[in-house]
Amino acid sequence: MMAPSRNPFIGLALALMTVCYAIPAPAQATSGGASAKNLDPADWETILLESATANDVPPPEPVDSKDIQLELVQLRKALQSITPHQRALVNKWVVTNQGKLWRQALDQLTLHNLAGAPSSLRLYAALHISIADAEVAARNRQRAYRRPHPGELDSSIHALVARLSPHAYPSDLAAETGAAQRILLFVRPEAAGQINALADESMRALESSGLYLKSDCEAGRQLGYLVAEEVLSVLARDRRPTQLVFAKEMPWEQPAAPETVRLGVRYQLAHSEYDDSVKWTTPLLRQGVTYGDLPPWNQALPVDPTAGSWQPLILESTDLFHAPPPPANSSAQTMHDMEEIVAALNNRTCYTDFISFKWANEQPGRWPAEIMDGLMSRYDWDAPTTARAEAILYAAMYDSLLTTWHEKFRYLRPRPALLEPGLPTVILTPKHPSYPAGHGTYVGAAVTVLQEFFPDERSEYEYLIPEVNNARVWAGVHFRDDMVAGNVIGEQVANAVMKKVHLDGSPGERSKRVLGQPLVTSTFFGDGGPNYH
Repeated sequence: MMAPSRNPFIGLALALMTVCYAIPAPAQATSGGASAKNLDPADWETILLESATANDVPPPEPVDSKDIQLELVQLRKALQSITPHQRALVNKWVVTNQGKLWRQALDQLTLHNLAGAPSSLRLYAALHISIADAEVAARNRQRAYRRPHPGELDSSIHALVARLSPHAYPSDLAAETGAAQRILLFVRPEAAGQINALADESMRALESSGLYLKSDCEAGRQLGYLVAEEVLSVLARDRRPTQLVFAKEMPWEQPAAPETVRLGVRYQLAHSEYDDSVKWTTPLLRQGVTYGDLPPWNQALPVDPTAGSWQPLILESTDLFHAPPPPANSSAQTMHDMEEIVAALNNRTCYTDFISFKWANEQPGRWPAEIMDGLMSRYDWDAPTTARAEAILYAAMYDSLLTTWHEKFRYLRPRPALLEPGLPTVILTPKHPSYPAGHGTYVGAAVTVLQEFFPDERSEYEYLIPEVNNARVWAGVHFRDDMVAGNVIGEQVANAVMKKVHLDGSPGERSKRVLGQPLVTSTFFGDGGPNYH
């Protein structure tokens, strides 16, 4: 008599369990680990390449040829005498997120070279887009040639790691290596020895893994190099003035401010209201003060002043989204925001300083990218999806920053230290207009991407926007309204980018991306801006 009464409950429980297990990872709701449309990565729409077949490599030799048989013999012998060091390199490089390693290499190459956020993010976006498109191109060629992995050709060969792609030629991970190598050589050609050595290390690891023959890796590296060349050709047409990729410029300007806080004296506002006629102006010319090698970089040069007219990587232009006019200098809102800044500066703590410097010293996008790395690893995303997610993240941050630069030089809002010249800021004031805030923009874009890919993991990243907003206000370099306006632009641009480039590789609105005519960002630089050498 009891059994029939329990059947409805059991059925309901089983139904609920079925629903729960149908969505094992929150990211899969937006085609994370497994494509929503189950597209083979070989069929994915590339991001900047014309198509996945735009570049090719020579057909592989027949598997029964003497050269291939010799490669199999050499690989078998090498695996029999593998060393702990070689195993460590395999574990380092034969991974689904090789892009993380190359981004860390880019961090090191640019560590002591200061540059504006637009120029920096341009390179990180180029790196990750090259890696993503190289992965798709390699998967496409793998399907065309269908060369088996070494273990399928010789049963005595046992790979050290699990297979990451359906076919071996050309190696997709080697393609990622070749693409990254070419971008890094573009960034720092004088570090070619270091960059090439790192790429060679990756290639040795791939060859030692047992997943690929030497010819698989060489073909992949060649393909990745060609893909990166195409991405660089797009950058060459983006209207960014020709200049050193990284110069030892000083991207800030700071009026003289007494060390009042450190002396224990609380700073008092020097004005009861501010003049609406005050606009951000180019930093004062410092005669005889230059930074870097050739060409000389004068400290008076603003940070990437023409970035608002550069061609974005994904959007059609930087003129699609706009911030509302900032509060007038004389407004009660500006005074309220200034009072918030002064209160923070008068009540500095180890924590507030830590947060201020955390966001002042990072390469743009570092903290959101590290969070995405961890989440992709947690959900075991494959190499094509991982590479594409990183590319979308950096493209969204970059395009949103160009949009903000367009607005900065439209409004020319003065920095807090320009209205209050004695303001004892925690860090030096950046050399570009205040509104909207660049940090608020690219973090807003990053959080929007993370929320789309990992909607149920908000606790991992939702703190980023309030933290960066506080960091720039506590540092004394931005008004609160600057940060909020940047957050909004970042969200808008990121959503637009994700409509054009889909994580699952399905076709977006990519056809609308064209290299058009330069925009007129403002009348501030009547001659088009300072001349870059």
